[in-house]
Formats: sequence, C-alpha cells, structure tokens
Amino acid sequence: MSGAVTAPPETLPELLDAAARSSGRVWFSGDAGSPVSMTELWRRSERAAAFFRGRVEPGEAAALMLDASPDCLVSLLGAWRAGIAVASLPQRARGMRTDEYTEGVRRWCELVHAGVLAVPDHEMGSFQPLAQRVVPFSLCAGFGARRDATEAGDFIQFSSGSGGSPKGVRLTSSAIAANIKAILAGFGDPAREMVCCSWLPLSHDMGLIGACLTTLAGMGLPCRARELVLMPPAAFLARPESWLRACSERAATTTWAPNFALDMTARTLAAGRGGMLDLSALRIAIVAAEPVRADSLRRFAAATEAAGLDPLALCPAYGLAEAAVGVTCVPPGRSWTSVKVSAEDLGRGRWTPAAGSDGMELVSCGPPLPGMRIRTEGNPGPLSVGGPSLLSEYVGLPGCPPKGGWLTTSDLAAVREGELYVIGRLDDVIVVAGRKLHPGELEATASECTAVRPGNCVAVPDGAGRYVVIAEVRLGSGPAPSGLREACGWIRRRLVERHGAGPSAVEFVAPGTLPKTSSGKLQRSRLSALYGSRRLDVRATARFGSRR
Repeated sequence: MSGAVTAPPETLPELLDAAARSSGRVWFSGDAGSPVSMTELWRRSERAAAFFRGRVEPGEAAALMLDASPDCLVSLLGAWRAGIAVASLPQRARGMRTDEYTEGVRRWCELVHAGVLAVPDHEMGSFQPLAQRVVPFSLCAGFGARRDATEAGDFIQFSSGSGGSPKGVRLTSSAIAANIKAILAGFGDPAREMVCCSWLPLSHDMGLIGACLTTLAGMGLPCRARELVLMPPAAFLARPESWLRACSERAATTTWAPNFALDMTARTLAAGRGGMLDLSALRIAIVAAEPVRADSLRRFAAATEAAGLDPLALCPAYGLAEAAVGVTCVPPGRSWTSVKVSAEDLGRGRWTPAAGSDGMELVSCGPPLPGMRIRTEGNPGPLSVGGPSLLSEYVGLPGCPPKGGWLTTSDLAAVREGELYVIGRLDDVIVVAGRKLHPGELEATASECTAVRPGNCVAVPDGAGRYVVIAEVRLGSGPAPSGLREACGWIRRRLVERHGAGPSAVEFVAPGTLPKTSSGKLQRSRLSALYGSRRLDVRATARFGSRR
C-alpha cells in the first residue's frame, strides 16, 4: 500500500510549518549578524508559543508592536503557534504626540482584549501607563519552555487610518492562507525562487501579509521562495535609495511599495544619490496601498532604466486590510495600462473617454487574483469585493460586514473588460457647487508648483462648500514668505484653469507637518481636524473670495 497522502496546508501555521522544512532564510537589514534560516526561526518560535500560551487567557489576544527584528518575527510566529488571537497594533503616525499615541495603544489593547502587549526592547519605556502587561520581544523569544504546535488562531490587523481612525479587522488563519496562495498563483512563474526585499512596516497589511508572510509561506510551496530581506521603514524614509540598494545587493526578484515611494526614489536617483545599482533580477514590483499614478510609474521606470529594471516588472495592484491584503494585480510580465476619462463626467457618475491629452488618467490595477471577485454599483460606482480571504468582523462593531459574500468598500471605481480602475475614496470626494472633484487630481495639479515638497500636498473640504490646498514647503530650497504667497496664487490659477473650481485658500506649512501613517499615507481626516483647529505650522497663507 502507498503511504498516506498529506493534505495541502490550509491555515497560516500549516503553511509556515511547511516552510520551516525548506532552505529559505531571512536577512534583517541593519543587523550585523548572519541571515537566519526559516528552520531556526520556526524552532525558536516554540519558546514564544509557550510564553504566550501561559500568559494569555481564553478570550484574550496577544497584542504586538511589530518591527523588523528577529525577536519580533519569532514572537509573532510563536503567538500564532499558540493558537491564540494575535493583534498587530498600528505604529505611531507622523505628527502624533506621544501621550496621544499611548492613549491610542491603551484603547486598542482594550478593544482586542489584550492579555499581553509585546514590544521592541527599546520601546519598553514608552508604555509606562500599560506597564503591567507590556513585555519585550526578547523575553517572548527567549522563554525557557517550548511548545511545538501549529494551532490556528485569528489575526487582527488594523486598517491604515488614512481616512479616519484605524479599524480592527479580524481575519481567520484560513482566510490569510487563502490570500497568500492567491497572490502566489497570480504571480505565476516569476515567483519561482523568490527573493523579496521590503522596507514596509510589518504593522501594515502589505508589509506583513504581502511581502513578509507571502515570501515565508512561499518557501514551503512549489514556488520555493529563497529569501526575505526586511528593512526598517525609517531607513527608507531617511534614504530612499537604500531600498533599491538592498534590492541590488541581494539580487531581489520581488518587492512591494506604495506609489509615493516610487516618486521619492525617482527623485533621489535623479539627484545622483543611488550609486551603481543592478536591478536586472527584479521580476515583480507591486505598486499598491494608495492610488497608482501613471506619471509615477513612468518616472520610476525612467530613473531605473540604467540599473536594468525591466518595466514589465511594475505591477499596479489593489488591496485592503479587509481582504487580508490582495484583491487585484496586473500580472508580472505584462505591461501596465492606463486610460484617460473626462473628470467632469466622472463627477456626474459617467465614464467618458477623454480625447487627446485632456482628462484624468487612471491606471488599471489588473484583474482579480484567483478566487477573488470585484463589482461596482454603477460604472463608476462604489466598489465591492468578494472571495475566501474576507474579514469575519470588525472588532468591537456589531454584525458581520460582508453581505452575501460581498464587502462594500469606501472606494469609487470602475470595472472595464474585467480590470479594476480605482478613482479614489468616496469619503474623500469634494463637492463644490454640485460638482464632484477628486482630491488626487487637484493635488497632482497643485504639486506642479516648484515650491511644493513632492508627495506632501493635500486638498480637503473647507467646511463651507469649497476646499483648501495645504502643502509642505520644498526642503532646502523653499522661497521666502513673499515668494510663497506668489506660489499660492499660481496654484489657485492653475486649479481654476484645469478643474474649473479654485480653492478658498492655499496654505504652505513647514516640512514634516502633514500627518501620515507609519507606511507614509496621508491622514486626511486628521489633517482636516488640525486645519480646523489652526494647529498647523503655517509658513504662508492666501485666501480667495470667489469660486472661479
């Protein structure tokens, strides 16, 4: 008789257990030590599993403040192996006060019923008000006992908070596993022997499930992923070229990034700070987490051409925390595409192709990943997604959001010939005199002003039926206040010419003022509150009376 047939892994711990029998390894950028094998990480996680099993009571969760370190990854894997619910808490957003963030952590711990909060060792002093439940990752990873198990608990990740307060999204282990397998199936042959390099925060769905867990799980699947390189987000934000340098040094085949990262890196390379790079091994560069702009893709492709990046590696995609991470993606090896449509007709709910160079250019985020589904109510209209990786609930909110297997998102989109075109968030749309204006287009126009710090310009409603533009002053070469006031007038004229509706005010603020999530996404609702309470570090303001 033949031996028993092993069932394919269906949960995240089962995928990771299979990966532990591979030759895959993890590099922690900035760590002077050698890479750590997946086998070693999995073996060490037995100690963390024993720690969490002994500290977390039934009905409680283990809350983790994730960072790119060996002890953190060991603690995360161990918490999953313990069969308990695991919650990844949001990182501190830019511009958030320490006491405000500590209070947020306390609320999130209460929301998920955290029995313990595990944090990086150097962060222990930041959470004194929660001292009775805070432990360092080194204690979890170095616990004296062991627990060898592959039980499957739920995972709670928080939405980015770019459109409001982060919401806790509960996912089953099988939902995460389904999304990981869908992503790898969507990648196809280019995922074979993957080497993935990522600077994205592990508190973000694209950083954790997309880049990290998909690569780790892929080590035990037929694609046989070989290596994961984890960088601290701060390293990229301080020196954007460090991301591509790590890709070059490790011959990365795969990487993930939001749109703003392409712009930051392209500017850095154009300034000659990239050095000698070899990106010829890159076969998959996922661009997602925020609206993907055609100009950003073109600039990045041009900036990396000399380094050997194949433009066919650029893969615009769409995802959200409520679906684990991935929903649609342009397949690797296929050129990304875009269309131009009438912005005015979009504001009236109509999809009308624009002639020539006019109109709003929208990038296709590709077809659904295997097993995922998309539809819109109207075309364009509110986007709904379906599939096996949807959330089971929003933590602390009654009822289950998916209805009939579908979840309605906050995104306005169109589906054309089976591919997704995301226009923007429904709650970000600005209405002026009955017209719907999309902030992304207004911001792109305003950012053409040379006084604007690239990637740091926001259009938000002013509360009186119009909108304001708030931009950070360009670093190093910002003009004098009189020049900034002239720049305000230039921005208004440009907006009126191109969009037919000017702002009620344009404000320039100091660099670093605009609030952002830990992954770099602008927090519009928080900015609106800061603007309304006059708590911005303003360098110049111009106010305008008429709408034209």
